[in-house]
Amino acid sequence: MPLWAQNDTASLPAAGAAVVVEAARTLERVKQVAFPVTVVNGKELRNRNADVNRVLDALPGMRVRESGGMGSAFEYSINGLSGKAVKFFIDGIPMETMGGTFSINNIPVNVIDRIEVYKGVTPAELGGDALGGAVHIITRKDVYSFLDASYSYGSFNTHRAAVSGKWYTPRSGFTLSANGWVNHSDNNYQVWGNTVEVADENGRPIAGNHKYRRFNDDYRAISGRVEAGFTNTAWADQLLLSFTLSHQHKGIQTGRTMAFIYGDVRYKEKLLMPSIRYAKKNWLVRGLQVDLFAALNRVEGSTIDTGSNKYNWAGAVITSGVNGELNGIRAQKSLYTFTDHTRMAVAHLGYQLLSGHTISLNTNARFTTRKGSDAIARAEWTIPFREPQHLNKIISGLSYQAQLLNGKWTNSVFVKSFAYTAEANVYDYNGGQQKELITYRTSKHTWGVGYGTVIKPDANRQIKFSVENASRLPEAQELLGDGNTILNAPMLQPERSLNMNAAYIQRIPLGKQELNLEGGVFFRNTSNLIWLGEGDLFGTARYENINKLRSMGIEASVAYTNKKWLEVSANATWQDVRNRQRYTTSGARNIVYNDRMKNMPAVMANAEVRLYTPAAAGKRRISVYVNTHFVQSYFLNWPSLGDPATKKRIPQQWVQDAGITYAFPGNACSITVECRNLLNKQVYDNYLLQKPGKFASVQIRYFFSQVKHNQ
Repeated sequence: MPLWAQNDTASLPAAGAAVVVEAARTLERVKQVAFPVTVVNGKELRNRNADVNRVLDALPGMRVRESGGMGSAFEYSINGLSGKAVKFFIDGIPMETMGGTFSINNIPVNVIDRIEVYKGVTPAELGGDALGGAVHIITRKDVYSFLDASYSYGSFNTHRAAVSGKWYTPRSGFTLSANGWVNHSDNNYQVWGNTVEVADENGRPIAGNHKYRRFNDDYRAISGRVEAGFTNTAWADQLLLSFTLSHQHKGIQTGRTMAFIYGDVRYKEKLLMPSIRYAKKNWLVRGLQVDLFAALNRVEGSTIDTGSNKYNWAGAVITSGVNGELNGIRAQKSLYTFTDHTRMAVAHLGYQLLSGHTISLNTNARFTTRKGSDAIARAEWTIPFREPQHLNKIISGLSYQAQLLNGKWTNSVFVKSFAYTAEANVYDYNGGQQKELITYRTSKHTWGVGYGTVIKPDANRQIKFSVENASRLPEAQELLGDGNTILNAPMLQPERSLNMNAAYIQRIPLGKQELNLEGGVFFRNTSNLIWLGEGDLFGTARYENINKLRSMGIEASVAYTNKKWLEVSANATWQDVRNRQRYTTSGARNIVYNDRMKNMPAVMANAEVRLYTPAAAGKRRISVYVNTHFVQSYFLNWPSLGDPATKKRIPQQWVQDAGITYAFPGNACSITVECRNLLNKQVYDNYLLQKPGKFASVQIRYFFSQVKHNQ
């Protein structure tokens, strides 16, 4: 794994030495839990013009697939399980109800303390229904006043600005903090190749490998969060009221491939979320810890498809007088808006029975109501989305952890409860001669259990094993649809998976040098996997269950550090994901039984070299890095069907990035220059959805703090 995912310390003023030591201890404690986890030190990222997707895509076993540039759709895959099977949390709170604006990739790295990535088996303390793994972002909890601001400008008129600050009074504990960010990009990068065509006056594609710029793909997003309350007092570790507001507005350039071109389609979304949090260690009695969170949020999203023209890749109008651009032959002008109202409550209780033995209980309850409206569209297929639909989830976990043999052997066992109720609408015949609105009510409850163990023979070695029988409940978009291209699917079943992981971790200290080795194997046996089905002639699709899937694989990483001037790291992952459904729903033998899963790579690898001058009082620091990312080519459809020479495939990806950072004396200010995709290669994560080529940027960051007190 990259070195910034392993380092335990950060560069802070000398007065904050105790803060640094405690942060290092926290990172080390997380790494030694009984579950497969990779920890990314956020402090090592703050001088880099990086987004979270690119950071995590470089970790072993991880794959982040994007459909374009800034603001485009993306999907995480961990050890072969992808999509909604991977859950996202921020400070222990699920992010799935916060909308697309407040997504993980929009969160600036200068507000992040660390990122924990759990692969497969996920601790019950997170309180979610993560089937394939979880990404947990922990924001900064610095116990001092500070200001951290950054701004970057890059290719395609890309701007990123972020500011984070806190005012803390140690005598009363009063705390006021705020962070915000603004992202903008024209995303007008060049695309070429298959389906990127312009016809001549006879309707035939113009010969040649022409390049065209995307012209309706701009993206703008803004978010702000303010917290006020008290921290580190005798009666509360945290009592904070917060208010979060975010908004995005973007163009929709293409459909599922670049053969579908849109010139006027837009999407906008906004989030409003007030919340309150109370946390206290040794609450009422010694050893009892409580953490309570409650929030109300409102997400409103609108898809605007009111254009009367169709466009080609040159941006020219080729047809006038059409009824919108989406939905194929079902096209109609539309102004569909959905509004989700969610009430959320999270409660965590932990109690230390005796030294080395703890028990914890976590409950997460979410109640979502979706309402839709469309002032233009009147087609009958839109009727179900105009009436209210509901999705309620309650997820609980109970865990027990025991540290034995003077802390050298840690065991954790847990049980989880997953329950949901849903009401989704369908417009169809209900035994009569006329169609009517039918409400399907579903209710499901299932259990999950798990066990994890870690053996530490000495301070430099770890042996881990974990197993979990996990479940995942359908999410709002999967079950209720989006009112445009995704139909609702009221009959969806919860996903189930048996997950197993084993790993060996070795640290070899060599004086001023250090070598870290890690190897692991994983196994997943999944049923009822929720998968977005193939689109129909109307340009719409709905989620469906794939009954049986099995994945297994190996991942390995090596990292070398010379603390004076050099860091080198590399990792590789091989995964074998296969369809294990023997018979189709009609009872016929499945011709793709035991075939490799379509649209999924088997081999991924990353490497990075970083050179730097040592950080010393009053001296300048320069850091230079070069990295590379490799993904093996893979087929869009089932590999065993059709002629391999003519089958649709996602080509091999091999991309290099480079950057240099200059930190001024005192490290209060730094300048970073980076270039991604140095060789301007044509790269894809998804079939015929080209990502940006060469991207150059410059970032300036300023950090000011008053470290006068210790944690």
